[in-house]
Amino acid sequence: MEYWGCDQMSAFLRDIIPIFELYDVDGEDDWVADAVGDENTQNVRLIRTVYLVSRIAEFHAGKLCSISIKFKDIYRRLEKESIVEVV
Repeated sequence: MEYWGCDQMSAFLRDIIPIFELYDVDGEDDWVADAVGDENTQNVRLIRTVYLVSRIAEFHAGKLCSISIKFKDIYRRLEKESIVEVV
């Protein structure tokens, strides 16, 4: 938690939640289609996805990369020891 604390996690969630919101729709209640029309929905979603992923990379890639280096394969070690359940 010292390396990836509450503030970092909150910022990461703040930046990834819009991707879930972008795709968490049903056929009858699609806020993107309502805003831009059915014919533009896919293009708007793709552009917005690129935008959001770019922001995530800009704000979090350095920290995530350093976690990958500093704690190499920690997820594999945790799975091997059955400390966490494989998803």
